[in-house]
Amino acid sequence: MYTIRPCTPADAPGVVAVARATWRATYAGILPEEVQEQALAQWYAPELIARRAAAGRIVFLVATDDAGQVVGYIQFGPRETPGDAELWAIYVLPEHQGRGIGRRLLDEAVARLRQRRPVERVYVQVERENRIGRAFYERVGFRPVREYEDEIFGHASPMVEMCLTLPSATEAAT
Repeated sequence: MYTIRPCTPADAPGVVAVARATWRATYAGILPEEVQEQALAQWYAPELIARRAAAGRIVFLVATDDAGQVVGYIQFGPRETPGDAELWAIYVLPEHQGRGIGRRLLDEAVARLRQRRPVERVYVQVERENRIGRAFYERVGFRPVREYEDEIFGHASPMVEMCLTLPSATEAAT
């Protein structure tokens, strides 16, 4: 059984551990190791994760197992355009994938953001070669809307922006 709950500053080491494990599995052969290391060091520093969790400005949830260990997380929030949201990160440890955790994280994040503001569409940016991520996004209903190239710490990375159109809040409640 897994529990989905808000991330706390005390969860930072668990989130960092999930990020490290999933990045290795996800981006092997896609992003050079030095780019992965730089991204992990800058984007997943424990003190940064703790600050994001404490701030409460974004929807930041963790999935924990029966032992209370963090096995997945999501970072999610609004875009400037009314009705639009951005999925910045969602990762589940490889050994826990395929159990519906990612879908539960996404559903709960959408529900929590909808308590703050209307959400009609969710966007995500994913590396074109990230077959694991793209397969998940397609399974839960995201569709590609554009391709572009981004630079990640000096590495040119072909990207795909995907969009999930949500049912209205009243449709989702029925």
